[in-house]
Amino acid sequence: MNGTPARVFAALALSVLAASSVVAQRPDAELKGITAVGLVVEDLSAQAAACGLTRETIETTSARILTDSGLKVLRNSDEDTYVYLNVITTSAPGGLCVSRYDAFLYTHTTARLSYQTSPVLVQVSLLHEAGLSGGSAPGHGENVVKNLKAYVEQFASRIRKANQ
Repeated sequence: MNGTPARVFAALALSVLAASSVVAQRPDAELKGITAVGLVVEDLSAQAAACGLTRETIETTSARILTDSGLKVLRNSDEDTYVYLNVITTSAPGGLCVSRYDAFLYTHTTARLSYQTSPVLVQVSLLHEAGLSGGSAPGHGENVVKNLKAYVEQFASRIRKANQ
């Protein structure tokens, strides 16, 4: 019986490795094959508008970046893989504006969860960047858009590199 537990463990480990699928190991492998993305920009509050932000500017700027990177862009679509942009703004007396902004690249897939018996549809966050900006109303909107633009450019660049 000496060595039997080790042989059983080795056989079990080999069968698990053989049964599992090969996982892509290169950087940003999860981005390879993306050729089209949806673009969803959340509606902005009245405070955001008073601080110089418009949904249209964020959407137009982001769509242009993605399109110029060779991606097909579907506006207001979260059906498959999509960029989701969200800005939450508050303002204080005296004209101080503060915004929290997030940029996500999401996709959907099916997965078997440890507590489920059948695969289910799940949302997967592939990329995420976030920031916080504060300042006076005149320059605040431009600063937030500049930062969101940088995030979308980063996403587009990573997708482009993954597809080379």
